[in-house]
Amino acid sequence: MSQVSYTQDLRQEFEADTLRLLRRRFQWLLGLVATIYGLALVVTIASFVVIALGVDREIAAQRLIEVRGGYWGFLALLLIISADICVFLWCFREATARRNNRRQLLRLTFAFFVFRGIADLLAAFLLRTEGFAWYLGAYHVLACTLLPWTPMQALRPMFVLLPLHAALQFASAKHGVGGDIAWIIVACLLAVPGLLIAAFKTSRRAEEFKLRFLQDRYGQMRRELVDARRIHEALFPRPISEGSLTFSYRYEPMLQIGGDYLYARFSPPPLDRGEGEPVFNFLLIDVTGHGIAAALTVNRLYGEVERLFAEDPYASPADVLAALNRYVHLTLARHSVFATALCVRVDIENNRLDYASGGHPPAFLCGADGSIIDLSATAYVLGAAAPGEFDSGMQTVRFSPGDSLIAYTDGAIEARNPEGRMLGVFGFQKALAACLAGRSELTAQLLRIVEQHREGPPADDTLFVEITRRIQERPSIEAVAMPNAASATAGAERAKSSTPASRG
Repeated sequence: MSQVSYTQDLRQEFEADTLRLLRRRFQWLLGLVATIYGLALVVTIASFVVIALGVDREIAAQRLIEVRGGYWGFLALLLIISADICVFLWCFREATARRNNRRQLLRLTFAFFVFRGIADLLAAFLLRTEGFAWYLGAYHVLACTLLPWTPMQALRPMFVLLPLHAALQFASAKHGVGGDIAWIIVACLLAVPGLLIAAFKTSRRAEEFKLRFLQDRYGQMRRELVDARRIHEALFPRPISEGSLTFSYRYEPMLQIGGDYLYARFSPPPLDRGEGEPVFNFLLIDVTGHGIAAALTVNRLYGEVERLFAEDPYASPADVLAALNRYVHLTLARHSVFATALCVRVDIENNRLDYASGGHPPAFLCGADGSIIDLSATAYVLGAAAPGEFDSGMQTVRFSPGDSLIAYTDGAIEARNPEGRMLGVFGFQKALAACLAGRSELTAQLLRIVEQHREGPPADDTLFVEITRRIQERPSIEAVAMPNAASATAGAERAKSSTPASRG
């Protein structure tokens, strides 16, 4: 994932999460404020009723007249309360509506906070109380605690309420200029706790969301890589354990998915031969790089190899290597992507093995007599040379019953020990010679040797391949002698029956 893509995805996910959190928390704020002010309204109305019915109506009238503006002020107070209820209901409806995006919902929270501040400010002015500054500070702290506001967003409503509070404070002229300025300063300072809460919550929430986002993306990527590896390894052929030729391999990618590729198939015998043993075609490719990019390149090469053999089932290693070089040179080399390849064709009928190697590490032909012959590269790395300059240099060697071919990718010979020394081709050949005594599961033994030599996790994809000609069982001496003895007995009987005495 590129840095730009990562930043865009993170921002989009963060905005979506903020919208969900803002909608839920705004509903909580509405419910909490409605509960608080509802209880305050009930207490206020109950106090007036108690005073009017239980004490003296004149006292109640005096209390009513204490409202600034008398009865008109009281009516204005009732109008404020009615408008407050309507605003609560409208904000709750808009908060639950899914059509509002994050910006619209933020503007709704600002408008609600400003309206509530103006309503409290006018009520405090009409009731001649001095506690509006404390109400404003407590209300601001409550909003900053519940709502996912940033410090700048928490400061925006205060730009409207604080100047209005200052104007009404001077209009009341209750404490003189000095006292009014002191109340204004107190109101401004009471906004600081909310800003600090908003700053702390914003930074902490951003860090927690970033960590959660990375964990989710990491888990998602791991799941996708597991699926991709399953698809990638499904391209590999099945091992062959029966017949005159066996074929097995062991694969250990460096990451969840690798850039090594194995192709194997039987082709019908040449037309001029008629019936007989099929021809075994084998191709080992190692793409430069690791991980997803190399795996995508392997998928492209897989389609090209399938097309080659579908068009020409009798294609020789020279033809296959030349075609792959042309494909890599024209499509992948411009992106600095190259590949090494070992292409092999086993003609069981003629005990012959044809091979061509494009920059691949040398394979080893292990004879039944214990000899080891290295099959070195015969051409350049695929894609390095133009099609007209490429020569596959196909070679032919004898491949008799009991012989084995061991091929591998460079992850095997580039394994480093704790001292930093690579296993190398000669080290690998020495390990192979030590394994030939058992002659069973060479790929598993070689992989174990490489893992023992290597320190830490693999630094490259590692793939081992073994192709073996089985030694066919020959008839025993008794089995050969029995038909001869039966023939001799039958011949003696025929000779006896042909004598003159028998005829007489």
